[in-house]
Amino acid sequence: MSESIRMTRSEVNEAMARFFADGGKVTKLPDGPDFRFQPYGVRVKENMTEPKIDLTALEDPANKKQEKVVEADSA
Repeated sequence: MSESIRMTRSEVNEAMARFFADGGKVTKLPDGPDFRFQPYGVRVKENMTEPKIDLTALEDPANKKQEKVVEADSA
């Protein structure tokens, strides 16, 4: 494989100075995806004049229905 290049900080600084003196340029890469955790990524404006209503409150839970179907099929 390739050998590692070991340079001191002063050698790196000198090499960078030569690179820029010869017309070298550094271009910034575009930002990649943000992988940090965003706990509040979406904000919903709370409006107390129109409270949100849970439409599923009166429905049977799915697992209860599944239990009944499994019990009926296995009997």
